[in-house]
This record gives sequence, C-alpha cells and structure tokens, in this order.
Amino acid sequence: MRDKSFQLRLIIRYFAFFLVLISLSTSCVSRKKLTYLQSSEDSNDTASLFKLERTEYVLQVNDIVNIDIRSLNVDANTIFNGTQGQSNQNLNAGEIIFYLQGYSVDNQGNIFMPVIGEIKVVGMTINELSDTLDSILSKYFNDGSVYAKVQLAGIRFAVVGDVTRPGKYIIYQNQATIFEALAITGDITVVGDRRNVQILRQLPEGIRVYEVDLTDVTILSDPRYFLQPNDVINVKPLNVKTWGIGTTGWQTITLGLSAVASALTIIFTLNNLSR
Repeated sequence: MRDKSFQLRLIIRYFAFFLVLISLSTSCVSRKKLTYLQSSEDSNDTASLFKLERTEYVLQVNDIVNIDIRSLNVDANTIFNGTQGQSNQNLNAGEIIFYLQGYSVDNQGNIFMPVIGEIKVVGMTINELSDTLDSILSKYFNDGSVYAKVQLAGIRFAVVGDVTRPGKYIIYQNQATIFEALAITGDITVVGDRRNVQILRQLPEGIRVYEVDLTDVTILSDPRYFLQPNDVINVKPLNVKTWGIGTTGWQTITLGLSAVASALTIIFTLNNLSR
C-alpha cells in the first residue's frame, strides 16, 4: 500500500511540475508583444525618417459628401446650398448634421444636387469631384466667380476585438491613422495581438482583408497606416487569452503556485484515504 501511495504522490508531483513549467514558458505576454513601432535589433538610429505613403480614397456607394458651393451671387448660393452652408459651419452639431445635409451616394453611384441634377461620383476622388463640379458650374457662372468645396463627412470606422472600447466611431479630419483610431478606443488590451491586426477595407470591387504588424516601425511607411472611410479594425486575441492563464509574470507564478497547492492537497487527501 505504501508503494502505491508513493507512486501516486510521485506522479502528481511530476504533473504539478509539468503544469508550472508549461505556464511559465507559454503564458507570459512578453514586452516585445506589447511594444509598438519597434526597430530592428541591428538598428541604432533613433531618429529615422519614414516616408508617408498615402492612398487617395475613391467615393463609394453610401458615402456622404459635403458640398459647399460659393459664389459672389448670394441668391445663387441659396439655390445650390439651401441651408446646408449654414449647417456645415456648426461642426459641434454632430454627425446627424452631416447625414441630413450632406449628399449621399445612392446605389447607382450618383448624388443629386439642386439645379445640376444627377452626377455620377462613385470611383472619383474628392479632388476629381471638385474639378467636375467646377466644370459644371462654369456653365452657369462666369469663370472664376464660383467654386465648389468638397469634403467627406468625416472618417467613419469600426473597431472590434480585444480593445478597451470596441465600437463604431467617426473622426472629423481629412486623414487619420490606425494609431489614432486605437487611441479613441482606449488602446489594445494586454491580451490583444498587436502583430496581426486585421483591417477590413471596403473597395468598389468588394472587401479586402489586410494584416498589419503594429510592433514593426516600418508600418509608418505602409499605405495601410492611414485609415479610409468604412474601415473595420479587428484585433485578434493572443493565445494567452484562449488558454485562460496569466498575462504577466506575477500572474503566472500565482497560478503555478495555486496548481502546486491543489496538487499537494490531492496528495495528502489520497494519502490519508490509503491508510
């Protein structure tokens, strides 16, 4: 009986040791997985210059465009803009103003404007639409007496996954970066995977999925560093979250000690029952 009890205690001790070893080797989230914009190990330059690569956004179905037509003729301003020109000056009124007063791109890729009528805008950049409107307006006004100011109604995006505050957001800027988007959401959690962040980007031909490594400083020269309207950022979890074990060294040690304590309790209980 004693031999059997000794063998049982030995097996449980080995199991507890193996459990602690696995926890220590796999559960901690290392500093490398938490630090953004890391340079290569052989780089000593702390003042590197990264060329920004911007991709011009092209208008798509369901986009909302703000168009403000300005002329020396006050009556003409009222005809083309209605109350839109006044409303657009109040950005504090929120997104609802842009939705109600902006021009929405319909399912056929058109917008409809007073006097001008229907304009095919899908696939155009903001600058191309502005030039098109200037060309159309020149038929109604003397050259140089009118111009069109065109803007997107902010940059709408969504963030899902392991961030502090997932949700749908809008930034009232002409451009925004992925780090600005994450800052608004309260940043990626400790158990979020910064090395494999997905960007779901809506294109005229469909949805394209990109994966970016935010721990690599070269992301600054990647066109995907800049958000585009309707982007969805998906932050996947690290394996640590899936396994449900510690994310820091102290948590890992605590869990390991708990496992050992549980194993010892089982040993003493079985030992007493075997007597």
